[in-house]
Amino acid sequence: MLHILILLALQAPPRLEETIVVTAERLEQPVRDSTAAVTVLRGDDLRRLPARDLGEALRLVPGLQIIAVNPGAPPMLSSRGFFGAGEVEYVQLLVDGMPVGNPESGIADWRAIPIESIDHIEVLRGAGSSLFGDAALGGVVQVFTRRGTDAAISYGSFDTSRITAAYAAQAFHVSASAARSDGFRDHTASDETFANAGLTRGPWQAALALSRRDREDAGALSVQQFDDDPSASDPLFANDRDQNRRIDANVRYHAGNLDGNLDLLAHAHDRHGELTRTLLLFPGFGDTATRTLDTRSLGGSATRTFTIGNGRVLAGADTSYATVHSRYSADVDGRGSRRQGAAFVSGEWNVTPRARLAAGARYDAIGDEFENIEADDSAFSPRVALSLDLGHVTPYLQLSRAFKAPTLDQRFDQRPIPDFQGGTFSVANPGLVPQHATSAELGLRGRAGAAEWEAIAYRTTVDDEIDFDVRTFRYANIGRSLHRGLETSFAMPMTTNTDTRLSYTWTRVSAREGANRGVQLKNIAEHVLRAGFDVRTLVDLHLEIEHSAGRYLDDANRLPLDDATVVDLRIARTFGPFTAAVEATNLLGTQYAPLGLTLTGFAGEDVPYVYPAAGRSIAATLR
Repeated sequence: MLHILILLALQAPPRLEETIVVTAERLEQPVRDSTAAVTVLRGDDLRRLPARDLGEALRLVPGLQIIAVNPGAPPMLSSRGFFGAGEVEYVQLLVDGMPVGNPESGIADWRAIPIESIDHIEVLRGAGSSLFGDAALGGVVQVFTRRGTDAAISYGSFDTSRITAAYAAQAFHVSASAARSDGFRDHTASDETFANAGLTRGPWQAALALSRRDREDAGALSVQQFDDDPSASDPLFANDRDQNRRIDANVRYHAGNLDGNLDLLAHAHDRHGELTRTLLLFPGFGDTATRTLDTRSLGGSATRTFTIGNGRVLAGADTSYATVHSRYSADVDGRGSRRQGAAFVSGEWNVTPRARLAAGARYDAIGDEFENIEADDSAFSPRVALSLDLGHVTPYLQLSRAFKAPTLDQRFDQRPIPDFQGGTFSVANPGLVPQHATSAELGLRGRAGAAEWEAIAYRTTVDDEIDFDVRTFRYANIGRSLHRGLETSFAMPMTTNTDTRLSYTWTRVSAREGANRGVQLKNIAEHVLRAGFDVRTLVDLHLEIEHSAGRYLDDANRLPLDDATVVDLRIARTFGPFTAAVEATNLLGTQYAPLGLTLTGFAGEDVPYVYPAAGRSIAATLR
């Protein structure tokens, strides 16, 4: 068997037309050649889905779990079991190459990009630190925006309305969108607007993005409250609200010739927000505080691609400087900053006509400062991978190291929490160190006629994991975890006008030590099965079915969350330049909670709280 594989490796493979991706290795290559788990979602396909924004579109990607608890709030993203529960982000979001996470937490607003604005999406699942740094421990999502002229208007359940419009000329484009909703629960109303503009002149591009958001937050419900009325809101959260405005700008230069490409990017960010948030401390008791937050950042990157023999090498550097001004009251007011710098290299070589070697490494240096308290981090993130083109099947193996630095909030957030002894304390910990992960990934992707399929297995060990330490009531490096999983997908056109897509993901995340060693981490579904069907006749019909199972409220796995089957449907008809559509999400009205927590009662018992998912929602859209 071995000598057959060697002979195949020495023969030139037949080449098929392929989609080109850039995110997996920061080098352009066909998907079939990629030595990482990468998924491409095309904009034309996305606009046939019952999906309104980027967050809803990402449900299609095996290995990603999108947890949405309110149509007006940003969804939370879990990638291969890395889940920040709205406190921290483990996946880097890039929009046309520009990072858009918040400086204090890394949190990205996955709802901020409407489907109409997306040309295509590239999703790198798994460790991406060797190319993109600490924000990419769980992966990278890169959105490439669309240049087009169109408009859409939508209205639906919960008094939800949305309007988008875009205009594009040869060198200029502009788009805007506005959305509002009363929300499916009491105290979940939202109102937001987005605007974007761009200019292209020769090798230069410039873009500007503006946003304004006003969102209420209904908080969690006890299990009893959820059973009585899942659309209710606990009065403890009556004042919770998130209001902010944000400006992002960037300038890019791209030039290429036979020797390679040169890319330069400069970006800036300014944000002002007021967040009123209630923390549940004990069952039935919470602490409410209002935070005024101003963040600013400047950053840039430079990359140069070289052709060397039968391979290509990309070398580059990233840098950024961000400032944070956080205020809870006149007495709790602080300023801080984060400086980041990195150098990286990535390369690919065709060692035989069929065998491709890819390798890369990145060195990051991070310096934090807040009110005269300083902390410095550094990390080296290598990666090596090999793929073998066997014609209709491509196996690959990848080994990598990745890291995640503590966020500014985890280190320095000054929020005062009452200690019930006349004083206050903070959960932040300036002494935190980065968490590190070591990953091995084995994948197969291939074609069988018109069908495409993929199967990927991975194993990741994490050390110095940052978690909340109930013994000290602050963040600490107390975790050692094991992430294992299997991601499979299959897509095939059944007839000229009918397509089908199936995917199954197994995600097993467990502690490697302690009382809960070997059991599933809370809030992460162990099994997710998804099926999608497209039928194009007089009308276009798209059906999505998702079943999730094996999710728990607690790390001891004593409190299971209900399995859930959710059905989404979109029916559309095109009349000349117009498309009319009816979209139904959670068509069967499944009542479930995808997220929750437990609190310790006064008798030492576990008291469960949950965040309900939205019920049935129907909307009509004219585009």
